[in-house]
Amino acid sequence: MKYDVTLERIANCYYNLGLERAKLRDLSGAAELLKKALHYDKYQREARNLLGLIFFEMGEVADALVQWVISMNLLPEENPADYYLDEIQRKPAILRICSDNVKRFNQALDYAQHNNKDLAVFQLNQVISDSPNYVKAHILLALLYMDRGDWIKAGKSLYLVLKIDRNNPKALVLMDLVKKNTGRAEIEQSKLKNVFSHRKMTDDDVMMPQEIRQLSPWSVSLLLLLGTGIGLFVFYLLMLPAGIRSANAKNNQELIAYTEKLDAANQKLSNVEAEKSKLQKSYDDAKANLDRYENQNASFMAQYQSLVNINNALSTGDILAAAEAYTKLDQSSITDSSLQNMLNTVKSQMEGNVYLRLQEMGTAAWNAGKTDEALQYFTWSVKIRREAENLFLLARLQQSMGNTTEANQNFDSVVGEFPSSPYAERARSARGY
Repeated sequence: MKYDVTLERIANCYYNLGLERAKLRDLSGAAELLKKALHYDKYQREARNLLGLIFFEMGEVADALVQWVISMNLLPEENPADYYLDEIQRKPAILRICSDNVKRFNQALDYAQHNNKDLAVFQLNQVISDSPNYVKAHILLALLYMDRGDWIKAGKSLYLVLKIDRNNPKALVLMDLVKKNTGRAEIEQSKLKNVFSHRKMTDDDVMMPQEIRQLSPWSVSLLLLLGTGIGLFVFYLLMLPAGIRSANAKNNQELIAYTEKLDAANQKLSNVEAEKSKLQKSYDDAKANLDRYENQNASFMAQYQSLVNINNALSTGDILAAAEAYTKLDQSSITDSSLQNMLNTVKSQMEGNVYLRLQEMGTAAWNAGKTDEALQYFTWSVKIRREAENLFLLARLQQSMGNTTEANQNFDSVVGEFPSSPYAERARSARGY
């Protein structure tokens, strides 16, 4: 019984410390203290709800929801967590935006790990525009800026992190590096040196004599030992016997109380184990649904990114990049209506104009004697849209370059796929039959 009361007091102390840290916007420090409070007393409702609020403030919405759901399961009566969950359920856009931002953050992290840092910066800026308090996104963006030497932008990102979480350890370490590389460290060190430096003495200064006589170390030690001995004697003579008698008188009652407490705890443990099994099943079902949604969303994002890349390449005039991305696109897997509209727009450009443009560029390169370049243009033109003309030109170029086997195969394709085309007869003649 006393053991449980002690744990509750320890948990309350950690909660109060965490609350003070949170008021000072030291969110990282507050989160650590609140986790310790829950370690000593998982039923500390205020600590768990405050921890959820801190996670929400730092952009970790999923972690906040976990804490509030656990809080409601443990203590459902008059729990503020019910209000937090109800507010989020009434605004489903919050969950959708947060879920999308987590996916985009993970995509940006993957880009950064695979040396696609410009795309990572682009994704992170989109995440931060939707979730300005997403601390992890700010820190990763600062790291990317630091990697390419843009210390000013890195400092701005870290400044925003420290406005949200004043003592974030990662942000503080990175901010020190930024200050060293921008000259701020020397300026701040100079200011501190001026503040704490001592004024030099002048001829008008007077030194006051020290009138208090200092005791020798031997005298201090002797006085401490004498005081300790007297204190132990008084304790043994007056207080210890009474304490022993009081403890003996309470032993039997405490033993009975602890036995009853143990029986109740065993019963409670059985109930908790049954509840844990139910919660685990609910968690497994929810995780399976979430994994299915994440897989679908990842496929959607990849298809969307491919279509965007094709559009960007076309807008910048990089026809070869657009052709390569288009031929790699699995059009049959695109089922979303919005993506199908994008695909139809891209397809009309690629199969209406781009393949002809590539054919013309191939003819020009061939006439200029650039056969390798012409071969590349004709190949992409055929991959985008197979027509009798571009297929025949590709075969003729291959024949002139000595690639007889490939040329004959393409001549046969012209005859077999386009038998009524004027290029069919020309293909037979070039083929030799």
